[in-house]
Amino acid sequence: MDEQERKNRIRVRIKKRMIDLQSAGKKTNKGESVSEAAIGRACNPPVSRVAVHLTIKGACESSRIREQIESELGETYWLRRKAA
Repeated sequence: MDEQERKNRIRVRIKKRMIDLQSAGKKTNKGESVSEAAIGRACNPPVSRVAVHLTIKGACESSRIREQIESELGETYWLRRKAA
């Protein structure tokens, strides 16, 4: 599986999970319905919806935003490697 295909699979899994959580009425830790914008506002400090979208898409690699996405959605999508 090439890099682009892996990014697309992660993006699809995240989008499906967000839709499932929205249907179930799940809220973010700030009490908003789950969405890219709500996840961005839940970050400390807050980030834009576009930053969250680009991270999900794989065009940007922000560990802070990735951790917030995984925290809000309750699943792990990216592997973590310890720094030497």
